[in-house]
Amino acid sequence: MVKVVQRLLFLACCLLSLSLKSEPVNPSHYQVATKADDVVTRVLFDAIAAKFNVSIQYVNYSSFGAALDSVAHGESDFAANITYTEARAQHFSYSRPTNIEYTYLYALHDATLDEVAIVGVPQGTIYAELIKQNYPELRQVPYQGHEEAVELLRSGRVDGVVDAINQLKPMLIEGFAAKMLNDYISIKPVSIVSKRGTYLEELDKFARFIHSEEVQKLLREQIALYQFELRQAALRKSIKQLPIDLNQPIRIKFESLFPYVIYQDDGSVKGLTADAVLQSCRILALNCEVVSQPNESWGTMYQQFIQGEFDILAPLIISRERREFSHFPQPHYWPTSVMVKRLGYKTNVYSDVSQLISERIGVVKDDFFDIMLTQRLPLKDLIRYQTQEDLVEALLAHEVDYIAMDTAMLNHFLRQSELIPIEKDNAIGEFYQSQLSIGLAKNERGELLTPFFSLAISMLDLGKIVATYDLRPDWRTALEYEVRLATQTRFLFFLLLIVAMGVSLYLYKQSNTDNLTGLRNRRSLQVTYRKGVQKDLTILYLDINKFKQINDTHGHRAGDEVLKLLSLKIRRVWEGRAYRIGGDEFILIGYPPKEQLARVIHELSLLNLEYAQFGELSQVTISVGVSEKRSRVVSLEQALHLADEDMYFSKQASRDYSLSHELAAQA
Repeated sequence: MVKVVQRLLFLACCLLSLSLKSEPVNPSHYQVATKADDVVTRVLFDAIAAKFNVSIQYVNYSSFGAALDSVAHGESDFAANITYTEARAQHFSYSRPTNIEYTYLYALHDATLDEVAIVGVPQGTIYAELIKQNYPELRQVPYQGHEEAVELLRSGRVDGVVDAINQLKPMLIEGFAAKMLNDYISIKPVSIVSKRGTYLEELDKFARFIHSEEVQKLLREQIALYQFELRQAALRKSIKQLPIDLNQPIRIKFESLFPYVIYQDDGSVKGLTADAVLQSCRILALNCEVVSQPNESWGTMYQQFIQGEFDILAPLIISRERREFSHFPQPHYWPTSVMVKRLGYKTNVYSDVSQLISERIGVVKDDFFDIMLTQRLPLKDLIRYQTQEDLVEALLAHEVDYIAMDTAMLNHFLRQSELIPIEKDNAIGEFYQSQLSIGLAKNERGELLTPFFSLAISMLDLGKIVATYDLRPDWRTALEYEVRLATQTRFLFFLLLIVAMGVSLYLYKQSNTDNLTGLRNRRSLQVTYRKGVQKDLTILYLDINKFKQINDTHGHRAGDEVLKLLSLKIRRVWEGRAYRIGGDEFILIGYPPKEQLARVIHELSLLNLEYAQFGELSQVTISVGVSEKRSRVVSLEQALHLADEDMYFSKQASRDYSLSHELAAQA
């Protein structure tokens, strides 16, 4: 009896031990399996440690498979960044997806999967299947570990190898380029895993915490910082190996040109281009020195640069002619060029720059527009000025009729507190998109430094830099300031102004609204698009088939009801603006996606009247013309003409279809 009791007690202890091992109760210490430099895992579990007051021990393994095996065998408690597969689910418990897996193509030179033929893929990962799905034409070579990946690349047996972010540091140190692939292959989200059946409560708790705004933001910021610091360190290491004296200052001259270069009172320089250049110098740890003065003319600096008297000239638009005396790194901004005229001058007269043969055109001497317009108007004498400010003053003084500038500079002039009566010629529209870069002197030093400046510029947050300086005119702020000033001076006048504005808005709405359908009318259409129709706007032109016959047969009241029913259907299916421009003609303008546009056209092509009590008239067909994306901004008349032509073909097709059916019935 005693032996039986002893055996039962021993069995109970074993069961209790197994139970505690499979479901630990609030442990204060976890082991997490990682590979070397697995920064994502460390960011996530460091945050978990701080949030839940637990201790984390990271255990590095030589390969991804070894890290998974340690969890499967209970040697480690968790592993992160694991893609779900049915085979793995037999051995592991998964949390909900926690984040994306940052994946890269490592190669001798910066390349994408579209530019390689043979790619190395780490064994035991999901990458082989993903590449096969997205790029079936690529030949895959399996490899195991970092050393074999490097050997494949060095020997030229593969054009690139695919691996996760944990290989970013060693690969960059080896001198390889890295291209993130998350936009090229459908990388599945990843999770935290534990040994199957264990830590289920923790997996749920950790995943909910990782989904929080603070952790997702932390992860994004830390990954961005990690990539930046690694790339910066790799660039600095590589640039030190160049056969040039890096202690010799790199002399820079900036043209004072808002928003690209702004000289401060303390002698410092900022601006869209200045920030890009100086931040690139800091990334590369170069000794860059600004040697220009704010009042130096562009022509003088330009000639000095051609003669090689300093190292960098900025900003400089890339052109074929300038490549003869300058090296260009990758662009940092893509300004759009427009022709600017005095407010109200010759509206909708010209549609292309080449037509300006009778106009006086001003340019800054030797700048990009001087070269471009000389080519486009070879027999025309351009009027040249020293600075952009001189150019604008000449336009306002009627010395010239047109000047060329990019939209960022135009926005700068339009934002000035004293409103300048200039505007872009909308009929001509945006006629050229430049590539704004910096020029490095055409010598050995410039040639060696150019690719490094390209890499440094690619690391910058150009979107943030552009948003800081390329500001759009803020008319709302100006209006609010005027209203606030009126409020402070004359309260009574403010009240009268409100009443007047209310009456004006009411009258404006009445004058811009079609009384029958409640849609906007022709006047509203012409006022809204008097400066032209943007090239990406979609225009639908609707015309009711046989509408006169409806009026003649069923009366004008029936015709009015048909118009009302069509306007109600337009409101239901169309998300943009809608206008009745007269009779049975309607104009619809908006930005519908391709699939939505097809659905709208289909629904608007037929109006069902079976519940409207129109006697034998049970349905009405509508011809729909479409003018989708155009190559440039066009006038309203041109845009409507394109849609009208398409509508005419639609109506003709409808008539041909009806005629064929009538002939078939008679036969």
